[in-house]
Formats: sequence, structure tokens, C-alpha cells
Amino acid sequence: MSAVGLYRGLPARVRWHVGLRAWTCPMEAVADRLPREGRLLDVGCGHGLFSNLAALSNPALSVLGVDPSEEKIHWASASASGRDNPRFLRGSVEDLPEDGFDVVAVLDVLYLVQRERWPAFLGACRDRLRSGGLLLLKEVDLTPRWKFYRCMLQETMSVRLLGITLGRAFAFAGRDEMRAALEEAGFRDVRCQDLGRGYLTPHLLYEAARG
Repeated sequence: MSAVGLYRGLPARVRWHVGLRAWTCPMEAVADRLPREGRLLDVGCGHGLFSNLAALSNPALSVLGVDPSEEKIHWASASASGRDNPRFLRGSVEDLPEDGFDVVAVLDVLYLVQRERWPAFLGACRDRLRSGGLLLLKEVDLTPRWKFYRCMLQETMSVRLLGITLGRAFAFAGRDEMRAALEEAGFRDVRCQDLGRGYLTPHLLYEAARG
């Protein structure tokens, strides 16, 4: 992935995290769903790898990445040094003053949001979209079980032992529950695609339009 090269010269722990993310997440398959132009909001962007990939792949696409971690936003901004696209801001989607985005991408973030906060979080994602705008939500499936349990072990190490991901509890959901949550938040035409082939994680991509 060409975007990984943007992190050369950054601290080893940042390069390691970005490299692992690029290896374990089907970001390019998600990026294939992006429009060539318009505005993209990357929620929970972390070190900015998907934001950078989107901006490099679609130069006419204006990209904004937001994340609550001050440190990650610092290194994300460093990776974009010399370029005005993507932009990075520290904060949450609920507090973001901008809206009218064509696409909101949420990659491996929702499971770190407490289940009772899902309506507010997903509602905020919906509100940031223009009418008919697209949500791209990448999560993990509960099956096959061996992949799911391996994923749980990895996330437990990342969140509770290594502290490289912000979160307190995990809120995974099956396809029917996730579809219902999206529809309750005001999304329509919810579609789900398996992106886990060739990966040790059961990746799923949900696509939905703002109602």
C-alpha cells in the first residue's frame, strides 16, 4: 500500500502500528467504494492511514480525518506534511462542526463505542452526511468463531495490555443487530459484504445511505 511510505521517518512504534494495520485490514477494498471526488470524513482515523490512502487514490476527494487521540492526530498530521489533503482534527464525530460530507467512513471503531452510545454515535455520523450520502462501516463478523475469537484476543492485547487503541469494553454485533442499529439511526439500503477472505479476521463492510 503506497500510503504506508508516508510514515517513513516517524517513530518506530508509529511505523509498526501503521504497518500492522495495513497488513491486517482490507483498506484498499473499502477505498474502492469511494467516489473520485467530493468530501470524505474518516471517523476514528487513528494515524491517518485510510485518510492518506483515500487522498492518494482520489486526488479530487477532499478528506478530513478525526480522532480523539491527540498523539495519533499529531502523527497523522506529520504523515501529511507538505500536503493540504488530507486534513486531521482531534475530536469526536459528535462534536464536529462540519457536515455535508458525501461519504463517512468508520473503520474498526464502532466496537469500541459502548452499546448504549451507538444511537448517538451513528446518528452523528448520519448528520454529517449530505442527503443520500454514503456510510462505509467496517466491522468484524461473529463467524467463523475461530476468526472472531482470534480477533478478540488481538483486540484485548491492543486495548487492555498495550494501550495502543483507546477503549474500555468491546461491543461486537451480528449482521442482523448491526443492520437494525443502522436503520434505527436513519440509514437505508443497508448492504453487507464479506471482506475477510485471505485474512485472519472476519472483516465485514456495511454500506448504507442517509435516509
